[in-house]
Amino acid sequence: MRCLSFLAALALLAAPAAAQDWRQAPEYDVLLTPYDIAPAEIRLQADRPVRLRFVNTSNQGLAFSADRLFRTAKARGRDGETIRGGRITVPALSTRTVVLVPKAGRYKAQGGTIVHRMLGMKSRITVE
Repeated sequence: MRCLSFLAALALLAAPAAAQDWRQAPEYDVLLTPYDIAPAEIRLQADRPVRLRFVNTSNQGLAFSADRLFRTAKARGRDGETIRGGRITVPALSTRTVVLVPKAGRYKAQGGTIVHRMLGMKSRITVE
């Protein structure tokens, strides 16, 4: 019985620590235009929470597609709905924020449509 009580207490102590990590995640802006993703290379730390804020500065909706990154990263629970099919759609003149824990690797990021990719809407994500 004592062992079970100890495990329950340990779980309660661990839960606030995990939630606190999400709140203290550093924030990075990713600027989206129909012709560009800035910065051209996004550098993140592996296995550390990060808050990515996607800022759409154009008059049209844009998508940021990074399927492999989003499939391998652990997203905060409520951000799973924001990331659909390996992409984040950002309405015109607005922002979308996701918090995730990325895995080490190199990933491609690009615009959601072939036209935007042809116009230069591409980026790299390096997670070390």
